[in-house]
Amino acid sequence: MKRVGKSSKKGFTLVELIVVLVILAILAAMLVPALTGYIKRAKQEKDYQAASVVYAAAQAAITDAYGHNATITSPLTQTTRTYGPEVYDLAGVDSAVVTGFSFAFGDDMIIDSGNVTIKNGSTSYTYYLHTDGTWHMRP
Repeated sequence: MKRVGKSSKKGFTLVELIVVLVILAILAAMLVPALTGYIKRAKQEKDYQAASVVYAAAQAAITDAYGHNATITSPLTQTTRTYGPEVYDLAGVDSAVVTGFSFAFGDDMIIDSGNVTIKNGSTSYTYYLHTDGTWHMRP
């Protein structure tokens, strides 16, 4: 005997599945631009942190040299001091990522100003030390 009225088959209709897929596509279309913005900001923050670490390593190298009575003259006048592998080693950064840096320091052996160039993919960015002690990207 067959039952009349109710079907024993359960499941979703094709229309219901299409509606769900359309809703998911709309949500994905809204999410992708937001995520790309987050990724870009995360890369900039990583570069900012790398510049800060190189600054701290350079300050440590200057302090160490000063503590060992090494001859250091300010780059603002005539410099005999170059910063090289010791800063990269102290900072723990790859020289392929941080492609260059330069710092000027005063008579108190504290860094007054500086630039750090960071390679991010195929583009290089230069960060400079602002007078308020923060790093800013060169326009």
